[in-house]
Amino acid sequence: MLTAVACATAVGTTIAGGPSPAMASTPSLVFGAVADSYVSAAHPNANYGASSILIAGSANRDRRLSYLKFTVAGVPTGATGISARLQLSRTAHHLPPQVSAATVPITAWSESTLTMRNAPPVGTSLGTAYPTSATGSIAFAAKVSGNGTYAFAVTAATTTDTARFDAKDGATPRPTLTVSYTPPPLKSMWVGAAVNVPNASISSFDAANSSIGPLQMRRSFNSTLPASFATSSAKDDATQGHGSFVSWKPPGGDFVGAAAGKYDTAVTAWAKTVPATGVYATAYHEPENDMTGPQFVAMQRHLYTVVKRANPTIHWGPVYMSYWWQPTRLAGKGGAQAWWVGSGYADFTAVDTYSATVLALNVDPEFMSWYNFMLDKSVPMLIAEYGQYVVKPGTVANPTMQAKRAQVIATDAAWIKSQGRIKMWLYWDGTGAQGNWSLTDAASQKAWRNIAVTGRVS
Repeated sequence: MLTAVACATAVGTTIAGGPSPAMASTPSLVFGAVADSYVSAAHPNANYGASSILIAGSANRDRRLSYLKFTVAGVPTGATGISARLQLSRTAHHLPPQVSAATVPITAWSESTLTMRNAPPVGTSLGTAYPTSATGSIAFAAKVSGNGTYAFAVTAATTTDTARFDAKDGATPRPTLTVSYTPPPLKSMWVGAAVNVPNASISSFDAANSSIGPLQMRRSFNSTLPASFATSSAKDDATQGHGSFVSWKPPGGDFVGAAAGKYDTAVTAWAKTVPATGVYATAYHEPENDMTGPQFVAMQRHLYTVVKRANPTIHWGPVYMSYWWQPTRLAGKGGAQAWWVGSGYADFTAVDTYSATVLALNVDPEFMSWYNFMLDKSVPMLIAEYGQYVVKPGTVANPTMQAKRAQVIATDAAWIKSQGRIKMWLYWDGTGAQGNWSLTDAASQKAWRNIAVTGRVS
């Protein structure tokens, strides 16, 4: 059995081999023994796997030692500072003055067949405990490197006494192995960029990746529904090691026909060719300029049903435009609820958000209108396009604004981390209708690289 705890040293516990590795703020996993037994020199063929006690030491010319085995699981990949503590509680019988423990390199033994004759050799010492009459349990700093199976032996250097401990089949508290670790850095958000115009190749993304990467997610666009994934703008993503977020529009921009099922055959054919790599996809992103809320909802719900039936691995959801979510503008478009497709028809909700003059997300009324509305929806929240400071056509970049942009990117990163709700963040590293949003200055590039290195890798 495995439980997560904050472990502390119990009163009456003697610790050998160093202090307890588990601190109150350190994640710990506590494991019970999966096998334990003791062996006897006087009875070399006897098996004690069903015994409720473990015995170590010598008395009446019979040397005995105990074996314990644990299976460690749940230590996250990338964890550091891994340490462990083996703890045993004595029976009513007193403990001798010295009790020792050691590793057992061979773990392929069974408690039901273990005897003195086939017992594996004892390995490296874990140290010696010196219990007193008040000692109720002893602990040893054990050697654990991560998930796996570990075995230990307990001995007592006495010829006239034995140490007796409760076994896994005995009274409580039973033997435990507590494993503590420092978790790896949290990498829960996809970080990437959109750097191309409709139907462009991957080359512009590769150029951005070299200056603001490593970028895990690539946003790409097709002006119409591709015949297949292999003919779409995202065709090279997987071979280059990038995740895909793809956007397309129904043929001729016919959102009414798409809602009515006019293109179901073509949509199904496209979806079936999408690789099962967790591709994110949407149709008709930034819809607020071109249709009503009910029309958008009807289209998205129908396409969601068709796409997921053809390929359940596709993450499908709506992408909104924060500009239209400024409260007074949104009221003129029917209000937020009119545009929400419903959690049953979305694997995520996303927004494209820009500030031409540089404005942090948490004080941007447009972005926060979208964010606050989506907070109680049971789907991940994504920033599918993000831009700070635009260099308008015919002008040159302002170094002061570039420096301000770098600062705001760092501010937004800290806010996003504190909220823990945004699961994807993609920068628009290219041009748009207003001008050039690219991160061309060293400070802004460094700011985005600092985010990129914290992004998910799988």
